[in-house]
Amino acid sequence: MKYLCCILFCFLSCAWKAPAQLADGSIAPDFTFTDINGNPQNLYSYLDQGRYVVLDISATWCVPCWDYHNSGTLDSIYQLHDQPAGGDWKIILIEADAGTDSADLHGSGTNTQGDWVQGAAYTIIDPPQGAALSSFRNGYAISYYPTFYMICPDRRVYQDTFLKILSPHVSTWEYAASNLCSATGVAHVTTTGGLSVYPNPASAIVNFDFSAAVSGTAVLKIMNMLGQEVDEKEYNLPSAGKVSFQYDATHLRRGLYYFTLSNGRDRLVRKILLQ
Repeated sequence: MKYLCCILFCFLSCAWKAPAQLADGSIAPDFTFTDINGNPQNLYSYLDQGRYVVLDISATWCVPCWDYHNSGTLDSIYQLHDQPAGGDWKIILIEADAGTDSADLHGSGTNTQGDWVQGAAYTIIDPPQGAALSSFRNGYAISYYPTFYMICPDRRVYQDTFLKILSPHVSTWEYAASNLCSATGVAHVTTTGGLSVYPNPASAIVNFDFSAAVSGTAVLKIMNMLGQEVDEKEYNLPSAGKVSFQYDATHLRRGLYYFTLSNGRDRLVRKILLQ
């Protein structure tokens, strides 16, 4: 019976999901919740760090949600892009049904498909019933479960790609991050020179080994994930060939940045995580 109710709920919501969803490219509403481990989680703080945010908005009783949970997709994304891989993404599951409780989330309640917490390393949020949860549901136009959103560092939100695929794979999420979250307009350009940047992630000093095709001046520009230039420096290239120099990044905030190096002939771009 519970399975049939879930299917009916999804069917009825699908009939009007298109106009209800947030428009692709619109600004994601901010939210702050406490996760199941007692840690505060604020959306914009992650975006301001240059991180991509994956939202899986589910309900403990929902069969398609449970199937996707057990597919291991979120676990794989977490291992590839969240803390184990340097933390340029943030993976969040939000149980958004006000009628469920902690027992349901842990699999011991009467309104659940199983234990959602066991084995999950990514962030899980189970907001209590109240104004904050209602505001979140309204802000994100939650009318069916599961609802998936990719939120870009510039706060733009995308969902349409995931509506076309019932259970989006890791590659679908990666496609959204790589092709939809293109706020800066920066592209990797094929050049005749070579650039080695290390370490990455970096915490203070960033080292550059650059194979210059000509002598002159190299200009290094640093842009954040909003496309804003945050610094610019010039380096002298006394001759063609391999040169090495350093950039002190201690004054920059933690997050992802585009480092663009050009010398009039070559233009190379690297994405660096500062932590």
